[in-house]
Amino acid sequence: MKQRTFEKIPGFTLFELLIVISIIAILAATIVPNFIGFDAEARLSATLTNLNTLRTRIALYRAKEGEYPQSMNDLLTKTYDDMGVQQPYLEKIPPEMISAKGGNSSFNDMESKDEFPGDGGWVYMRDKAKIFIDIPDPLDSKWGARAGEKPIEW
Repeated sequence: MKQRTFEKIPGFTLFELLIVISIIAILAATIVPNFIGFDAEARLSATLTNLNTLRTRIALYRAKEGEYPQSMNDLLTKTYDDMGVQQPYLEKIPPEMISAKGGNSSFNDMESKDEFPGDGGWVYMRDKAKIFIDIPDPLDSKWGARAGEKPIEW
């Protein structure tokens, strides 16, 4: 009868694997909460930046044309002389990032007596020459520090 010999095969023991998995789990538990809400915060910042861009472009239109735009389309179609180069006031309508993850660049031209549709995007009040985010409902808790605020009031 031949005696069996056991060769030592290189590899990790079950105990070593459990230690590595535990370390990864602890790191994940401390890092993941930092990223939760990051997407929502970035979308809010982008929306506020785009709102300010639109307000600035409306003011530029007023300064160059001597009147406020009658429609948001005026910002896309009319041009101004920028040191001898004709530039549109806007290349495209920037998106509002709250109502849709991919953004919503739709807009409604309205009068202040009209009711907001509330479907996201932008609302331009012709008679007040003001732009609003078309979200009348308060933000829920996923929006972090801005929870409870109404984007239409920004």
